Amino acid sequence: MNELSKVNRPAPLKNVAAFSTLLAKMVERDPDAPGLAVFSGPSGWGKSKSAVYGANKYRASYVECGQFTTARSMLTEILIELGEQRPRGSIEDMKSQAIMTMAGDPRRPLIIDEAHFISRKRFVDLLRELSDKSGAPVVLIGEELLPAHLEEFERVHNRVLEWLQAVPCDAEDFQLLASFRCPGIEIAPDLAGAILDKTRGNTRRIVINLIDIASAAQVHGLKRFDLASFGGLSAVKGAPKFSPRKF
Repeated sequence: MNELSKVNRPAPLKNVAAFSTLLAKMVERDPDAPGLAVFSGPSGWGKSKSAVYGANKYRASYVECGQFTTARSMLTEILIELGEQRPRGSIEDMKSQAIMTMAGDPRRPLIIDEAHFISRKRFVDLLRELSDKSGAPVVLIGEELLPAHLEEFERVHNRVLEWLQAVPCDAEDFQLLASFRCPGIEIAPDLAGAILDKTRGNTRRIVINLIDIASAAQVHGLKRFDLASFGGLSAVKGAPKFSPRKF
């Protein structure tokens, strides 16, 4: 959790609130209910920020996957998060150790971020086994193709109790982000609308534009920006047109 504590607490956006509710449901679920959950959506929609907030609130262990994650590297990271400083042994040994540790605190969730990187690999079933045998919730976070990929693994897919889809930022979320990133700066409706439209509600891209506004305000000593004073539509950094990535 050391890395998580370094991340600024996000504004209470809809995805943050929804993910926190998801974690609460998983922690408080019926003991006979399966323990997997999935939170998915396009890149930049604030899923990882939501996970950080939820992980801090519910003492969750947090592991981020990558392109070269293997069963061993994933279990190693999980054990480190669970408090084992030098995980050793075979994959089976490490799996058993993780199950025992998680079973000792079954209300502590395990969050696997960027799970789309492992969602087509056979060892994704390890996460189902960790949850089944420990009783602890395991939440997979990934991009929009994650649910479809998990359909290839019936033993994993049918253990998913909750499916949560991230949503793009709306006008209300924009105002929360603006107050968090640009305190004391008024952003006119035409500029706010242009940013929302051009970014397609992508949280990360909205934040990039808000950083630009805050920087321009500091340089020019302005307290209010409309679309014209910001530099027009061409100054707004938007999202390119592309198809979802295939992992």
